[in-house]
Amino acid sequence: MNVKTFEQVLDEVRGKPILVANRGIPARRICRAIRERFAAVPVMTATDIDKTAPAASAAQELLLLGPDPRAYLDLDLVISKARQRGIIAIHPGWGFASEDERFPRKCEQAGIAFIGAAEEPMKLLGNKVRVRELAKRLGIPVVPGSDGAVDVPAARRAAREIGLPIMLKAEGGGGGRGIFLVREPAELEDAFFKASTMAQASFGNPRLYVEKFLEHVRHIEIQVIADKHGNVFAFDERDCSIQRNHQKLVEITPSPWPGITPDLRARLKEYARMLVREVGYYSLATVEFLVTPEGEPFLIEVNTRLQVEHGITECRYGVDLVEEQIAVAFGAELRLKEGETVPSHVAMQVRINCEDPQNDFAPNSGLVTRYVSPGGPGVRIDSNLSAGYDFPPNYDSAGSLLIAYGNDWQKVLGIMARALTEYTVGGLKTTIPFFRQILRHPRFQAGDFTTGFVASAPELMVYTDLAPESERLARLVAEISAKGHNPHVQLGEYRSKDTPRLPRHAVVLPPLPAQTRRAASPYPHGDRLALLDYVRDARGVHFTDTTTRDATQSNSGNRFRLAEDELVGPYLDECGFFSLENGGGAHFHVAMLANMTYPFSEARAWNTFAPKTLKQILVRSTNVLGYSPQPRGLMRLTGEMICDNYHIIRCFDFLNHVENMRPLAEVVMSRRDVVFEPAVSLSWARGFTVDHYLEVVAAMIRLCGEVGGLGERETENQIILGLKDMAGVCPPRFISALVQALHKRWPALVLHYHRHATDGLFVPAVGAAAAAGAHIVDVNLGASARAYGQGDALATATYIEEELGLPVHLNRDVARTANYVLKQVIPYYDRYCAPYFQGTDNDVTRHAMPGGATSSSQEGALKQGYIHLLPYMLKFLEGTRQIVRYHDVTPGSQITWNTAFLAVTGAYRRGGEEEVRFLLGVLDRVTEAPEDRLSEGTRKARLALYQDCNDAFRNLLLGKFGKLPLGFPPDWVYESAFGATWRDAVRDRSEASPLESLSEPDLDAERAAFRDIIKREPTDEEFVMYLNHPGDAVKTVRFRAEYGDPNRIPLPVWFEGLKVGEEMSFVDSAGKPHLFQLISLSQPNDNGQVIVRYVLDSEIMSHLVRVSPPKAAGAGDLPLADPADPYQIGSPSNGDLWVMYVHPGDIVKKGEELFNVSIMKQEKAVLSPCDGIVKRVLKTADYKETRQMVSVREGELIVELGPTPRCCTNEACGRPLPVDDPVFCPYCGERLSR
Repeated sequence: MNVKTFEQVLDEVRGKPILVANRGIPARRICRAIRERFAAVPVMTATDIDKTAPAASAAQELLLLGPDPRAYLDLDLVISKARQRGIIAIHPGWGFASEDERFPRKCEQAGIAFIGAAEEPMKLLGNKVRVRELAKRLGIPVVPGSDGAVDVPAARRAAREIGLPIMLKAEGGGGGRGIFLVREPAELEDAFFKASTMAQASFGNPRLYVEKFLEHVRHIEIQVIADKHGNVFAFDERDCSIQRNHQKLVEITPSPWPGITPDLRARLKEYARMLVREVGYYSLATVEFLVTPEGEPFLIEVNTRLQVEHGITECRYGVDLVEEQIAVAFGAELRLKEGETVPSHVAMQVRINCEDPQNDFAPNSGLVTRYVSPGGPGVRIDSNLSAGYDFPPNYDSAGSLLIAYGNDWQKVLGIMARALTEYTVGGLKTTIPFFRQILRHPRFQAGDFTTGFVASAPELMVYTDLAPESERLARLVAEISAKGHNPHVQLGEYRSKDTPRLPRHAVVLPPLPAQTRRAASPYPHGDRLALLDYVRDARGVHFTDTTTRDATQSNSGNRFRLAEDELVGPYLDECGFFSLENGGGAHFHVAMLANMTYPFSEARAWNTFAPKTLKQILVRSTNVLGYSPQPRGLMRLTGEMICDNYHIIRCFDFLNHVENMRPLAEVVMSRRDVVFEPAVSLSWARGFTVDHYLEVVAAMIRLCGEVGGLGERETENQIILGLKDMAGVCPPRFISALVQALHKRWPALVLHYHRHATDGLFVPAVGAAAAAGAHIVDVNLGASARAYGQGDALATATYIEEELGLPVHLNRDVARTANYVLKQVIPYYDRYCAPYFQGTDNDVTRHAMPGGATSSSQEGALKQGYIHLLPYMLKFLEGTRQIVRYHDVTPGSQITWNTAFLAVTGAYRRGGEEEVRFLLGVLDRVTEAPEDRLSEGTRKARLALYQDCNDAFRNLLLGKFGKLPLGFPPDWVYESAFGATWRDAVRDRSEASPLESLSEPDLDAERAAFRDIIKREPTDEEFVMYLNHPGDAVKTVRFRAEYGDPNRIPLPVWFEGLKVGEEMSFVDSAGKPHLFQLISLSQPNDNGQVIVRYVLDSEIMSHLVRVSPPKAAGAGDLPLADPADPYQIGSPSNGDLWVMYVHPGDIVKKGEELFNVSIMKQEKAVLSPCDGIVKRVLKTADYKETRQMVSVREGELIVELGPTPRCCTNEACGRPLPVDDPVFCPYCGERLSR
């Protein structure tokens, strides 16, 4: 063949079309080379998916292949269309058909030049078995393994001969696919099937061979290029040891490992030259080796194509390998010469894949919402990404290739770290944050790594992948605006985009007088004794404001945000309140559940913007800040954090079981800077007398004295006693008598009265308490005063001062200003969060449900379709509280309500309203008549009263919450609730505190579990949140990671979003201001998603938001798996189902593999989430038998399970039984054992 010069090739191809039969990154890279020097016409193949891909911009023309995503593999189609266009040459890129030895032959037959190797050399070097044979003949060391392709028995023999572990590798493979590691003999057969199937799917060749798995080795490769005239040039090594699942992640040239000596480098380069010369190979090739720690190399394979990592060799040598490859294909003599072409840089490449490293590198696809590429000296990027691009699930996950190059290794480390910091890909999970972890790792920086580095360094996966908070908040606003409501507040679809909105205005914040702002609080801080002395000595009534805790808990479902606290709080701070109750109770839970706010961070913020006034929290004894008893250690741990952030620690127990308070009392009483306020739960019912409550208080004082090492008189000087009427039922005369009796017995005891306004008697009751000598009373601002919280501060203060003649400690002018500020924001909470049932309810004195529980429980009856039964439920409450006597506050109120609800609805289902009325008639007779007056029929009928109760009520009867305040109920209650086992229940019940039986959690294990969930080390606050409310803590941490601090968003936008064209200003947590404008909302696509486009500051961004259920394209609807139903198993992503392991009727165990989906060239095993029986298999595939995969869509229902049936007890049969309770097996006829 005549030798051509490079210039002759330029003349030959100038202006002529050269086709790149590929897509994405390789297509873009090669099109650039075609355009740069050759001045030819770059043409790119494109399926319908890729017609508008970012890479397509590099082509002058597109050769359209139609709708089939796999059309790139159809060589006949590609060549036919190429001939029609007059293509003079085809470059296969990498991947797809680049190593299909038929491609060069078919091109030659069509009269088209193939930019790559010839058919026979490609066959020889590209086949891993044949190249091993060639290497052995040339004296090149190879990894021990089988002599050729194997079947399963031969693979077993090879494994025995060379020893486990082994690798099953595709004979014709590359790119790390079709490789399976086998460490145990039992794994071999399953791995063989998967590897063979994957090899056929990826390379069209299912044959496998066996290789010894070498651990602790480097993966080193040599890039070579040869021309058609016998010239070969070998480049310095590339170190590709940073891998996952045998696929390369990071490539470096030269290797930073000192073990690559000049002699070893020369030896490897000579091996590479020997191989290509031996078979007459021309074009680019890569010869790959494994190198042991001792520097012993073993050939593993030869890749007969342009490699993904070729770019770092180009940067090291300052050459264009694609340019050289094209010239060689047209017959040019190689321009690269030993001694002339010399390296000048160190280079590193990282593969920016659209994968989630923290989820086993699972690939993901979807809309790229933002794209900012890095730049500057020493940076090169080859990308197929851009903002607005819908990254497809049909191909591999490669998004871009990022290269850094410089004079030395340390310089390259710095450039790459800087580039990764600059690089932003929004909307998808990528490997960018993972590579930042790698670059920070000391072993990587020292060049001390092998192919097992990623697997051996789990700390690489502990990171948080966070976009700037402004971007995250912008996505949140986009989602709320697209839906028309905020799903995160847990209020359902309370409005749509078309619902009329509340008028919007900027909140007016009146200035406070300078004298007021400069005045110090009269209440001493940090000294418990001084504070209590002041309260006792200051004549008059003191006030605690509960607006931002109890008032909003009862009237706004606790949705009042920290953002609005920050508006109202500074004014409350200047009112002269004794304390502000701003935490605890349900507020702690809902701060996470609906407001996505860290409760203790919220408390710290309060102490910053409202520093004058003492902060108060409500704690539920053993439940602490949750809804079930906690062990001592957890109580103490939470208690320490409470004391670090609050000043007044109010603690109540719904049973008044004082021992339940002990661990918290120990923590609080050990500190001098906080005040313990044990609180008596009050009720107005038979047995709950003044004398009864005096004994409860005596027990509280004894407890505090014991833990504090104090006598009774010393103790009464060091605590506050809380009096909590949380249902608002005790009449003024009773609270007056109780306060007087307490004063008489413990004259130095500071009394703090808390009462709800539900019965309409709040002001006279609080007035009666104040007149009798209560020191502090709870109120809230009038703008938030409804029926279920506390009464209005101004009205109460006016009544006490002007009607009762008692002085009050309250700046009423500032309180009016605070109320004015609150009036401007409370309408949003009234509109979207207020309970359905509102207004004063004097009947609470009969049924005794506390405020918040009254509204939520009655609304629950409405939503469940039982509103017509509500009067019966309230009547049942009234009766049962005379039988099982305790205080209807959390968690007792939930237990009481559920007991009544279940009893009434159960009777209704059995016999309609007639049965309900009969049940209530029985309840009336039981509560009105003494036991000896009840007929036998009534005694029998009363056993139906609690037959429908739940476990919480039974646990209450067993004493698992603590000792009932007036003792256990009669035995017939146990017979009603427990049925046949009631005697066991009576025998096993206990009056001991649950603290005696609760085991302490393994805090290290709990922290590790939490760390595994959130993929980083939790803060101390997050850990305490998790221990108290695990699910909501995880949800909150994940929300903050995904969206940032929601308190940065204005209140109207939080509830209603924005309209198209509207702007919003906000300030992020770092104090940086931002401007957001909503540009457009598209119509929903078939997946029920809309594209939201908006401007954040000066950058246009987009976000994909699901606003409706997805619908399938075509005639029939695609069945979708319900994510909440564990029996419905869907496809984890768009992809191809290639094997189904189960059939209808199969019994499966939790964790058993059901089917396998190929997603972006990676297999994804789908496991059963639970035990069950296979009811339906909606799609099936067996690639090994049919050589066909079946397309599946994300969320599509693939397998449906049912509950595990009872099976035949005859081991020889064991088949699932088709009926519920047979005596004999219908299959084998054996009697079934029980």
